[in-house]
Amino acid sequence: MDLENYRIQHTNNTLEVYDKNILKFSSAWYSGFGKFHTDVFNANQQTIYVVTKQFQFWKWRMVYQIKKNDTVLSELISKNNKKTIFAIDVNEITYQIKIHFQDRLSIFKNGIKIAEFNEACTKEDFAGKVKLLMLDKNDLEIAFLLYSCLKIGEQNRSSKSIIASQKQLEPNEDPWS
Repeated sequence: MDLENYRIQHTNNTLEVYDKNILKFSSAWYSGFGKFHTDVFNANQQTIYVVTKQFQFWKWRMVYQIKKNDTVLSELISKNNKKTIFAIDVNEITYQIKIHFQDRLSIFKNGIKIAEFNEACTKEDFAGKVKLLMLDKNDLEIAFLLYSCLKIGEQNRSSKSIIASQKQLEPNEDPWS
């Protein structure tokens, strides 16, 4: 299996994804009226998505409303109370995110794993950065968008989730790195 290799830099309230040293996408988040928002930009710094993070108290779940060109594209919704599985339907394609132990996260497209984020990578090229492995470079935009959703509100890569135990995270049956 030949995987595409990317590097994500997380600084304060921004994320930037690089292919070698070429910026592909970036995102920046801010807070307003009790909600978090993020803008996702292409390499030319043009806004391509706007995301609003909301907690639905009555359903006890996190929802990320995604807009493209001022039109609601879809919503990324947590599927369990532990907030370790999220799903979204875009153009009749179902994407699912699973948060694993050892600081890893996987994205599935119609049940097939397309991306793995490794936040604990210690290789010299990735020290202090997030390693992103992709099955197909054409899925980079959606993978980065979904990752940006989950990182809204984190000030730096060393922030930890509220999950009390690694045992509560989803198993990673097919680790890529």
